[in-house]
Amino acid sequence: MFDSSGRQLQQTGVYFTPYNVHDWQAIRLVVTPLSTKTYYLKVSNLVRVVDPLKVMLHTPTSLRLWFADNSYFTRWLFLGLAIVASGLLIMSLFAFTQYHFTRDKVFLYYAIFCFIAGFFVVWNMNFRLGLGLPLQMRSTSRNFTFIMAFFYVLFLAKFVNLATYAPKTWRVMKVFLLVFVAQESLVGYEYFYGLVFHSNWPYLRQDVTFLLSGIILFTSVLRSKSPYKVYLLAGISSVWAIAFLSMFLDVRVAKGNPSLLVFINYIPFFFGLGMLLENFFFLIALAYRNRLVEIEKNKMQVRYAEQLERQLEFRTKEVQAQSKILEEQHIRQLESNFEQKIAETEMTALRAQMNPHFIFNCLNSIKLYTLENDVFTASEYLTKFSRLIRLVLENSRSEKVTLENELETLELDIAMEVMRFKNKVKYHITIDETIDYQYIEIPPLLLQPYVENAIWHGLMHKEEGGTVTITVETQNNATLLRVIITDDGVGRAASNELKSKSATKNKSFGLKMTSERIELINQLYKSKTQVQIDDLVNAEGHAAGTRVIVKIPI
Repeated sequence: MFDSSGRQLQQTGVYFTPYNVHDWQAIRLVVTPLSTKTYYLKVSNLVRVVDPLKVMLHTPTSLRLWFADNSYFTRWLFLGLAIVASGLLIMSLFAFTQYHFTRDKVFLYYAIFCFIAGFFVVWNMNFRLGLGLPLQMRSTSRNFTFIMAFFYVLFLAKFVNLATYAPKTWRVMKVFLLVFVAQESLVGYEYFYGLVFHSNWPYLRQDVTFLLSGIILFTSVLRSKSPYKVYLLAGISSVWAIAFLSMFLDVRVAKGNPSLLVFINYIPFFFGLGMLLENFFFLIALAYRNRLVEIEKNKMQVRYAEQLERQLEFRTKEVQAQSKILEEQHIRQLESNFEQKIAETEMTALRAQMNPHFIFNCLNSIKLYTLENDVFTASEYLTKFSRLIRLVLENSRSEKVTLENELETLELDIAMEVMRFKNKVKYHITIDETIDYQYIEIPPLLLQPYVENAIWHGLMHKEEGGTVTITVETQNNATLLRVIITDDGVGRAASNELKSKSATKNKSFGLKMTSERIELINQLYKSKTQVQIDDLVNAEGHAAGTRVIVKIPI
């Protein structure tokens, strides 16, 4: 507003007010009665005007009447904009709640987009209807539209997973996101400091980013394999059909019902209505997405339950198989224990049979000396016999005895045989120095039958007598005890030809019992006690005795 001299009196306007103006629609002019004043009104070439720009002069009374008429005609517009704004804000609140529970960024982007859209409608309500809110339009640019577009792109890109299935398109959209940030920053700057560009061209072209990004997003959603794309496409189509087309076409209706004309000619209402429908379809898409997630979750639970059932069935079969194996092992253990008890009983019986065998031989020798009236020899023999009986009785109660005890018993038995054969029998016992014969244990009376057999079968039939040599050593890193019993008698072949009664009836019985004992020992202790008998020959090839090798694991 300028006076007749060209001095600027005041500046106001629909969009841009750099000064503190209390009334943005009216400028108060004072004209005294019967006087004339000339004022010049300069109308800037604004980029966008929501309503046709009219310059009117009012008196205070007519201005109040104009405000009253305007409020009456815009009552339905107020109701419509209030419904749109409340719908957007309610959907925003719902989405924020969903994000709070799920932490899904799709809900966060949607909530922010809805909130800004609702706030944008309230902003326009305050401008158009004069609500008196502390909000004022001060820029020719679209307030909040660029930040809305920013979260709009983020929402759709996240919803259809654009970064995964179309990475090149996503890179392009990230460029648009940067452009939206720059445009919104420009709007904020102009709000506080005024217009940056004094040409209409930048402001007329600022909607190009909306157009291009919208086309790319629509194409990307259309080409995607997302199960929600029907609802997303419906939402995008509604906002373009209702909001952007009305904005770009800028259709004006001059005649008709005044209240209806307010709706038709106020483009921000259609923009808000389009966004409400769009967000409604987006909300349906989100609900459908949650439904699909729930269905997939239920399927996963069913699959997991089936997997658990299969695992349970497998584990049950496995436990049953293990129980069967354990039961079989228990049965085998019982059978093994039973067989061991039988073997121990048989061992005890065999030892009980061998003890009388020793006693019988010894009593025969004492009887012989008594008949020969050899009292001294009989007494010495009886003393040795009593020691031998004591050792035999002690050993017969034990499953194993020390090697020292066994050799002592064996030496007493040989000494009594030497006395019996009038010193015609000689013997030598050699023990390896590395053997701890006080620690090593072997079954009792295991060696005696072989020594006795050497004397009775090998040396008894030899007139000049002979020698029995007993050698004790270890093998295989001291894990095997090796006892070698060697005689220089007539050999097994000559002994069989002579068929001595004593040897046949008594000595063979001792060897047989010893053989059975070795079998039982191997079965009872899971060992491999072995006996090897070799016939010895001299240089001329004649029989030169017998060698018995007893191998006892220790």
